[in-house]
Amino acid sequence: MQLLTPQWKFVRADLDAGDLAALEPAFAELQQRPLLTADQLENWLLDESELQSRIGAELARRYIRMTCHTDDPAAQQGYLLMEQQVLPRVKLLADALDTRFLSAPALAQVGDGRFDVLVRKRKTQSEIFRPANTELQKQEAELQTRQQALMGSVTVQFDGKAHTLQQMAPYYESQDRGLRERAFRAALAERRKLWPELEQVYDQLVALRTGMAHNAGFPDYTPYRFLDLQRFDYTPAMCFDFHRAVAECVVPAVQELDQQRRQKLGIERLRPWDLEVDPSGRPPFRPFTSEPELIALCRTVFAAVDPRFGAEFDVLVQRQLLDLMSRKGKAPGGYQYTLEDDRLPFIFANSVGVHQDVQTLLHEGGHAFHAILSRHHDLLAYRDSPIEFAETASMSMELLGLEHLTASYTAAEASAAYRKHLEGVLRTLPWIASIDAFQHWVYGHPQHTRGERQAAWLQIRARFAPDVDYSGLEDALALQWTAQTHLFNHAFYYIEYGIAQVAALQVWRNYRSDPRAAVDAYRRALALGGSRPLPELFATANVKFDLSPAMLRGLVADVVQQLRAS
Repeated sequence: MQLLTPQWKFVRADLDAGDLAALEPAFAELQQRPLLTADQLENWLLDESELQSRIGAELARRYIRMTCHTDDPAAQQGYLLMEQQVLPRVKLLADALDTRFLSAPALAQVGDGRFDVLVRKRKTQSEIFRPANTELQKQEAELQTRQQALMGSVTVQFDGKAHTLQQMAPYYESQDRGLRERAFRAALAERRKLWPELEQVYDQLVALRTGMAHNAGFPDYTPYRFLDLQRFDYTPAMCFDFHRAVAECVVPAVQELDQQRRQKLGIERLRPWDLEVDPSGRPPFRPFTSEPELIALCRTVFAAVDPRFGAEFDVLVQRQLLDLMSRKGKAPGGYQYTLEDDRLPFIFANSVGVHQDVQTLLHEGGHAFHAILSRHHDLLAYRDSPIEFAETASMSMELLGLEHLTASYTAAEASAAYRKHLEGVLRTLPWIASIDAFQHWVYGHPQHTRGERQAAWLQIRARFAPDVDYSGLEDALALQWTAQTHLFNHAFYYIEYGIAQVAALQVWRNYRSDPRAAVDAYRRALALGGSRPLPELFATANVKFDLSPAMLRGLVADVVQQLRAS
């Protein structure tokens, strides 16, 4: 599959997007250009998108280097240099361009709705922008880099060798309960060493973010961040309604799964090291041992869903846009980051050979296909879809791929993975609700103490995960939240996974009824990028934006039915 490289019409091909001296003249030219006609305005927007695409790609590459090599001081310094010296000035210059755009006489001449989404985005950005916050954002980036370095440095000495936290995952699937517990406790011992510093980092982040909100005239961080995240179609009150729906419709289903798990394992209490093992007694499944094997496995699944996905995934392989295996010095987690100059996605993961790694690559592959399908939009803003729909792209691909695991697995292996993932879908929804509820509490009580924060988390988890026994590990439960990197690096970014899961379950249901129609609708929606409002994106994918108990109840019933039939 051939994808054309974007041609530069305004920005020089050799522009150093990490050099302010090179960037300033381009911003100045845009600031001075007349915007009297529709043609002038459209050309201005395209040129501005070129410039911002180059800057975004430079930031992306520095972030990728830093997260791939957290133990490389030069990589850290390169990223922080961009965050602390280049971006603060760029944000000031970009705010001036927002003002220029919104006041342009030509804007009134464009009446076909093409720029409605763009105007709303830029108006919101302009309204909440404060120059004083650029300094706070510099400090925020430094703290976030510190958290990444901390987590990337962890090694666990176990079973005669050193492991990253991610490399401990296979032990949690062992049928030997004693081994699972020892592995859990060994990893926990290393995590404990980080808790004081992680809490300190989080204290400082909460204070900085609250300060940003105050600077922008908001009483606390929550309403400020909702606008910053462009959440135009739902409110904090709707998030609370979703929490209640999860407690009402999902938690009872998970409790039933927990009861079945206890009975199959023959134990009285479900402990935290009992959640990943196959309760039917099947030995751990190791579907791959190397990055090429993982790539080949997932490529087969993507192509089984639709051959077009297989061809699009090949682009990432050919262009070496994958870093998938866990190693020391690598930041935790996984992500897809679009290199906006090439308009191509990069996928980062921490794979260790378990099936969950396959699901992670299916997830990030969904993001990658989103980037590829929307790359035709010349406006950068229209290649950037709402987060809620970006996660719909990824979570849908997880479920669509689940239907084709037999393309790479035996029937027994596919069946076990199928059940494990569907159970995980149900278990993840209460975790999503927990993380979101926790953030609402944290930023609604910015003067809280660490003890109050831990107590709030314990109360939240008692609501959403009442059946896992942490006796003797009370501190591990109270500080369980420190393992969720989003809390540090992407404040309030988590409810999106819940909204997206509701949508993805509908895409999956549609696919089981009519695969071709469901995939075509999914691809049409992804190709819209961020050019349309969120409800229209969902409608194009033939799903509803609905977080009600009625919707959740029906979807949970469908998942439970599929589990019983598997």
